[in-house]
Amino acid sequence: MSAEDFTLGIVEGFYGRQWSWAQRRELVGKLPAWGYRDYVYAPKGDTQLRSHWRAPFPAAWREAVMAWATCCQAAGIRWGLGLSPAGAQAKFTDADRQALESKLAEIAQLNPDILWVLFDDLPAGNPNLATNQVAVVEAVRRQLPAVKLAVCPSYYSDDPILEEVFGARPVGYFEDLAAGLPKDVEILWTGPKVISDSYSEGDMRRAERQLGRKPLLWDNYPVNDGRKTSRFLHLQPFVGRPAGLAKWTAGHYVNPMNQFHLSELVLSGLANIYREGGDYSAQRQFDLALAELPQVLASLLRRDAQVFQSQGLDALTDNDKSTLIHDYATIDHPVAEEVRAWLNEEYRFDPACLTE
Repeated sequence: MSAEDFTLGIVEGFYGRQWSWAQRRELVGKLPAWGYRDYVYAPKGDTQLRSHWRAPFPAAWREAVMAWATCCQAAGIRWGLGLSPAGAQAKFTDADRQALESKLAEIAQLNPDILWVLFDDLPAGNPNLATNQVAVVEAVRRQLPAVKLAVCPSYYSDDPILEEVFGARPVGYFEDLAAGLPKDVEILWTGPKVISDSYSEGDMRRAERQLGRKPLLWDNYPVNDGRKTSRFLHLQPFVGRPAGLAKWTAGHYVNPMNQFHLSELVLSGLANIYREGGDYSAQRQFDLALAELPQVLASLLRRDAQVFQSQGLDALTDNDKSTLIHDYATIDHPVAEEVRAWLNEEYRFDPACLTE
């Protein structure tokens, strides 16, 4: 890497069908070889960190997190949680402050390396938005002074869709946020779009001016958790991510797909962009990923990956689907099982996931 403080990380931050704890522990063992240093647990489907954040952590949840954290520590991976204090961005009352302090006391007992305070995809637009969010972060910093802290603002991209969905951005929002947050608190950014096809130096320099610091990149590839994106499998290697991001950002975190094993095919190659620079080849990376699979499965994915990525489920006829399901059913492998499940609509988007 070209900057000492630049890091690669996984952010498990998607909606919908979740991974298992066994899968998360499995992934941890692979991350060091793939060049990752951090793993942040922040799935939108975990109500303990989002809609039910005020309630105490259940014992079983706490035990699962600690077992995963132990794996992270053994592998040399820094681990963290993403907390979405829903409601506090609109009105940070004394009751909210007390609830937050109680939650932070529980989090302190878990002893994470990282905590992200996530205000994304929550009602916004009120004039006190930045003031309330800064106050929340100040409370976190007081109670967890040693934790590496980052914030996802309500408007985490230049994408106009955020204002259309969550309300007009208050005047001076970014200026107030940048001035109110200590410089060591990083700010997450997804780029020119919520799901950005590519990033340029201009994109990141513009974000740096807006945020008052280098952005911490939240890359929404290969994630496929939305109404439209769930109809696709993003199996192609990373492209449009230049090695210069190591100089233009504070770090690069990627948000995987709902399909755990298929995500690994993509996640395994991110660090090669930074290791190889201009010599990086997406085709070579795809070949390397497929080489880890049984030959018959690799041949099928080589044949079908572009169809899954670009055309998606809705472009397939019933006969196409039946043929594909049969092809992948002949292979006893978790990657083939996930392809079959996707073809069988087991990952169909459920709008109810947005209310969690």
